[in-house]
Amino acid sequence: MGYIAGIGGANLDIHGKGDRKLIMRDSNPGSLHTSLGGVCRNICENLALLGAQVKMVTVVGDDYRGKNIISGCEAVGIDMSATRVIPGERSSSYVSIMDEDGDMLLAMSDMHIIKRLDAQLVDDNAQLLCNADMVICDGNLSAQTVERLTEICLSPLYLDPVSTTWARELKPFIASFDTIKPNALELEALTDCPCTTVEEIEHAAGVLIRQGVRRVFVSMGANGMLYMGREGTIHRKCRRPFDRMVNATGAGDASMAGIVFASREGMTAEETLLFAMGAGMVAISSPDTINQKMSVEAIQNMIKEYIV
Repeated sequence: MGYIAGIGGANLDIHGKGDRKLIMRDSNPGSLHTSLGGVCRNICENLALLGAQVKMVTVVGDDYRGKNIISGCEAVGIDMSATRVIPGERSSSYVSIMDEDGDMLLAMSDMHIIKRLDAQLVDDNAQLLCNADMVICDGNLSAQTVERLTEICLSPLYLDPVSTTWARELKPFIASFDTIKPNALELEALTDCPCTTVEEIEHAAGVLIRQGVRRVFVSMGANGMLYMGREGTIHRKCRRPFDRMVNATGAGDASMAGIVFASREGMTAEETLLFAMGAGMVAISSPDTINQKMSVEAIQNMIKEYIV
């Protein structure tokens, strides 16, 4: 097999988890943990842990965070030779605060440098992107960068919209993506359709399919994931209580990696959906954004134990 390419953000993450119920506008006792992050980077690391060859196109500053991002990615097997180091810029960083149950309460990102991941950088790496088996991008890219990517990229494009704000920016180009993984709020932003119930989510996913997207995987948190492709709809949910959640931050990124990996392995739509859900569950059972125990076996064990 060849390689998978990723284009998007790479951060240094700081996570805080409260020891007890958090009091807003006050100092709270808890635990702080630092790790590498960024949606596209997280997806790439999960893929590397699953055994895929991964190459990433991103930008970092010439600060200590940038050096840590590059060395940390290389240490887990991500090819960072296409990374652009920009003098005088701050590398991306992300801070999240989890409540006592491990669910995210508030987050803030400093990703101004992502503006430097521009259309020219896409052109500079056109050969790397076009020769990949598939290309993953996150919604942090500018509209101009995404437009250029859809113009030159010959490989299937996979998208994680990241947020409702970025999802709205991507609407004009959404038909160019093979596969997307929004949550319900991002799906609503992409389609201008209400996405409160499963029926509404199905309708909105159908809107994207009719626009030209081949497959839509909608993350619904504790209610599992809904899949719609041109052949129809499959809905799965976690039937058994999951009591291992430590940090929910990396669940969506792991699920996207599961979708990409399973797709390249030739799994069916239903198998891919289950694999994506299993990957997300492996992710949230670790205090880190990336669970270093991520593997095909770990995912299969989660599927057998928790998903009906």
